[in-house]
Amino acid sequence: MKAARLHGPGDLRVEDIAAPGAPEPGWVKLNVDAAGICGSDLHNFRTGQWISRAPSTAGHELTGTVVAVGEGVGTVAVGDRVVADSRFWCGECAQCRAGRRHLCASLGFVGEVCDGGFAEQTVLPARLLHLIDAALDERVAAMAEPLAVALHAVRRLPKTAGSVLV
Repeated sequence: MKAARLHGPGDLRVEDIAAPGAPEPGWVKLNVDAAGICGSDLHNFRTGQWISRAPSTAGHELTGTVVAVGEGVGTVAVGDRVVADSRFWCGECAQCRAGRRHLCASLGFVGEVCDGGFAEQTVLPARLLHLIDAALDERVAAMAEPLAVALHAVRRLPKTAGSVLV
């Protein structure tokens, strides 16, 4: 399959690589339908700041169709369309168990600690996936993560009478 692989700062190559095999327990294999290019992807390409392994496949803003599920996965099924949480959280540390996944003791990001969506297929933990409506355009769905970031920022603004946001 084709994948855009980051080998180092400024060194991005579209390569033929082996497709992922069957997913491990708790993981899901996806056909990637769309992936967005984030500002952090561009920054990492230019500087290599977050390259923790090379080569790696970036792409944390993605949507895909489930093609295989690992043992124990009951939240999604083959044929489901999903978007992925960009944060790779463990689900087991005290912060995750308290519902504060953004403070996970081993927090990483899709495309950093595991391969992301700049490939024809990828495998991700089922816990990171969210079902989407089958009618939603995949290019729009891939923008769920940046939309969520913007929505979170707006919700944190002080709300005073007469204030203008835009």
